[in-house]
Amino acid sequence: MIQELCTCSNTYAKYSSLINPYPENSESLGSLETLNQLIITPVINKFGAENFKLTYGFCSKNLLKFLNREKSRICVKVDQHMSYEINSRGNYYCKHLGAACDFVITGIDSRKVISYLKTLNFDSIYYYGADRPIHVSWSAKSRRKIWEFTAQNTPKPYSNYYCV
Repeated sequence: MIQELCTCSNTYAKYSSLINPYPENSESLGSLETLNQLIITPVINKFGAENFKLTYGFCSKNLLKFLNREKSRICVKVDQHMSYEINSRGNYYCKHLGAACDFVITGIDSRKVISYLKTLNFDSIYYYGADRPIHVSWSAKSRRKIWEFTAQNTPKPYSNYYCV
């Protein structure tokens, strides 16, 4: 699963021969393993491996360069996709540390998946729409925040209006 977390993005697929998708910092690898153990594996066990599809996982320094070229809507300072990677100034890219991934469960409303994720040890969840991928992160300093993003990509606290 770690390899898939590092190579699942569309940008990596497009430029795979030019990108080293793997972490430089061993703490990032450990955090990705914890994300897999505490979040991904339980989600797969609940909804089935055949329905689980990663859409974005770990963001290496090389991948970040290509994402920036494509003007992607990423926010490395808070979204935890860069895990424990360190920038040229010796600081972590993301102040929250941990690790994150985006995934979709085919044929299942994302709100139902979020209802399940709320039972797990998550740090933050981003909801983009019922049929869109979900962002979920893990951190040792769990904040347990859930954000819903509007059509204009503005975050607001998630309103749990879905009944399971």
